[in-house]
Amino acid sequence: MPSPAQVHSVDAIELFCVQLAKYEQRVQSALETLTSELRRASEWLQHDRPSFWKQQTKLAEDTVHQAKLDLERCLIFPIAGEQPTCREEKAVLKKTQLRVEYCRGKSERVRHWNRHMQHEMFEYEGRVGQLRRILETELPAARAKLQQIIRRLDAYQIERTPHSPEMPSKTSPSQETQTTPSPKNEA
Repeated sequence: MPSPAQVHSVDAIELFCVQLAKYEQRVQSALETLTSELRRASEWLQHDRPSFWKQQTKLAEDTVHQAKLDLERCLIFPIAGEQPTCREEKAVLKKTQLRVEYCRGKSERVRHWNRHMQHEMFEYEGRVGQLRRILETELPAARAKLQQIIRRLDAYQIERTPHSPEMPSKTSPSQETQTTPSPKNEA
């Protein structure tokens, strides 16, 4: 047979129920914010960065093409009967080729991180799913149970009389006489 509950304050249960509801709202808000930020980062990796690096690669390739044309032009026209060195044009061509490699490398890194991000988003959704389930089902059920307990305690307090034999009063008449100081001892 279960032992009787030792409830000292219904107000404490009510306060706990209110705090539980506030906690639920804070966690729900934090999850929404986190999910929103993750979606924004995912969108950035899926759409913004690939198109940006594709455009940068195209511009770099166009610059390489122009640098090759400039080098060919330089090599075509000999100066004073000698073949020109065209150092500046060669340096520009090398620099533009490095830029193309850099842009292609960035495009590849974006693809890599996009795959990685998709995997991590999948993992996140799986892990957060349990927390969402708790927020959507278990916390409301716990709050409902607490409300039910509070209603039962209130009904119990209404049903019992102030000096019922089940609940002794705080002080008995014999205790009152023992704790009351006698007038002789006061002097």
